[in-house]
Amino acid sequence: MAKLDTMSIVVTAINLCLWLAILVGLIALQAWLSRRKAWWPGLVMPVLSFLMSLLIVVGNFVFLSQSSMVSGTQVVDEQTGAVVYQAQQVQQAHDWAAGDTARLGVLLLVSNIPTIVLLAVYFLCRRSQKHKKQLDKMNIQDL
Repeated sequence: MAKLDTMSIVVTAINLCLWLAILVGLIALQAWLSRRKAWWPGLVMPVLSFLMSLLIVVGNFVFLSQSSMVSGTQVVDEQTGAVVYQAQQVQQAHDWAAGDTARLGVLLLVSNIPTIVLLAVYFLCRRSQKHKKQLDKMNIQDL
């Protein structure tokens, strides 16, 4: 039993380290893209993240608005196996409520956390690059 507990702790630690390495790698990639001379490479990852969050919200919206329940009855002849009578009834199981709108709003905010982080990295890198460019101009003027 103790061996199983130790193994699960090791696997959890390895998974945590792997996810942290991926996260650090993505932030480093964002910082590298943000420091490019052109302004647009640094916005690629935040735009992709935003589009993914919109996809999540739209998928949830479709799921919430299309929820219905289908019930059916089927009578089969025991001797021939043929369907004698079949009826299906579709009932709307969910009406849109204010709670659903709030749920989608919270989902939009939560799914945009990576977008906010990536945009923060972008603006910090661009600001430091702009500051460095101004210092270079001042040094050239001093000469």
